[in-house]
Amino acid sequence: MKQLLQSLLPFIPYPYRGEFIPCNLCGSEDKTVISSKDRRWKPLKTVACTECGLMRTDPMPTEEELNRYYRDEYRFDYQLAGKRPPKFHLVRSMRDAKNRVTKLEDWLKPGARVLDVGCGTGEFLKLAKDRGCEVVGIEPGSSYAAFARSEYGIDVINSPWQDAELPQASFDVITCNQVVEHLRDPMAALAAMSDWLKPEGVAYISVPDMRPNSKPTFERFHFAHIYGFTPDTLHVAMARTGLIAAQPDELESTSTVFRKTDGDETITLPLQDQSRAEALSAGYPNDTIVRYFFGGRYFRDTAHRFHKWRRDTFCEKKTQTERQSHQHPEQPATLNTDARA
Repeated sequence: MKQLLQSLLPFIPYPYRGEFIPCNLCGSEDKTVISSKDRRWKPLKTVACTECGLMRTDPMPTEEELNRYYRDEYRFDYQLAGKRPPKFHLVRSMRDAKNRVTKLEDWLKPGARVLDVGCGTGEFLKLAKDRGCEVVGIEPGSSYAAFARSEYGIDVINSPWQDAELPQASFDVITCNQVVEHLRDPMAALAAMSDWLKPEGVAYISVPDMRPNSKPTFERFHFAHIYGFTPDTLHVAMARTGLIAAQPDELESTSTVFRKTDGDETITLPLQDQSRAEALSAGYPNDTIVRYFFGGRYFRDTAHRFHKWRRDTFCEKKTQTERQSHQHPEQPATLNTDARA
């Protein structure tokens, strides 16, 4: 409880020490500071590699510290979730799953083998299964993995991606949605996905687009997101694993369908380009929390977030278990959610 409070309360440093590591993409140790705080108004330094532009938390939490955070704090800290996923998460996850299916409908054919890395509560795999695909998920959180199994009958590997023993070249479609930015070794994870993909298969990778935008600088960063990608750094990272955008017009996106190269194809983006870090440093304004709060924007943003939460929490959509409970109140359905995330 003490560590959870320390993670939630503003201005107090996170309960971790971390370690200084080189860039996961290019190996350089040179860096430039982008932000010294995060959206919890807590000290958290984010740097950009001066050689390639990949952003990272610095110092980087150790593997042990990350495991503790995800085991004890992440679901509540990040999604206000207990043992059972909250309603707004299920609604948003299903909305996103439908969008993903639309983007991948040319490949989600009956009989296609589909893997979702970081499948969460399983909505995307449920929709793919409904289309006749053979589906498998990887989800390290025990409660969410249990929900996907119980609610949708999904085959879920309840472990970190490193412990998933999957055959090489065995999947037609692999998706990894808003997960790579959480991983301590994203290049190793992307390389594993490339190995699991069939030669003619496709991989859908989506990460937050961390190019500067209208939000205050500190609002863009959070302890759970230990890496920050732009379209350039994502596509360079994918090219290093032998994957390129299936459509050339997706080079400006951080939510992209990738395919394997034929051996001779390359992308024109270089691995190292110092202008990327320079653009990030110049583009992120030197915002202050005092100006953000007393200028009124904090209250407008809070009201907007509350509106979205209320919309997604009190909408009419019900899960299968909730529908069964409503139809048979004398025998309410239960979920095996005793395991902790």
